[in-house]
Amino acid sequence: MESLSRVAFFLLVAVVFRLFSSATVVEARKAGNHDGSTNSKKWCVAKDGAPDVDLKKNLDWACGLSDVDCRPIQPGGGCSETVTVKSRASFAMNSYYRKHETMPDACDFSGTAEITNNDPSHGNCIYI
Repeated sequence: MESLSRVAFFLLVAVVFRLFSSATVVEARKAGNHDGSTNSKKWCVAKDGAPDVDLKKNLDWACGLSDVDCRPIQPGGGCSETVTVKSRASFAMNSYYRKHETMPDACDFSGTAEITNNDPSHGNCIYI
């Protein structure tokens, strides 16, 4: 009987732990950006004065990666009205940053990007 009580106790602890862990993840996602990340207070954007030619290279590079989804800024996408090179590049660079923000240089892009605490977006689109 004692071994059955121990098993029941450990099962109860496992269930409670699982419920607590799931609630924490859900709350972190609610507090985070629309992509599920939890770092909602920082965005990676193009620096003022960064040359369009460099930003276009960043845009092409980031959108060429398999883990960066640039469909929203493509024609017909939800952010396709983001027409400046700076705003399109910022979208792509921020998308890359969100996937790789634990890397120290995830928002460098050869010195053409910076991290900001000011939300440049409306929904998932970046307008700067």
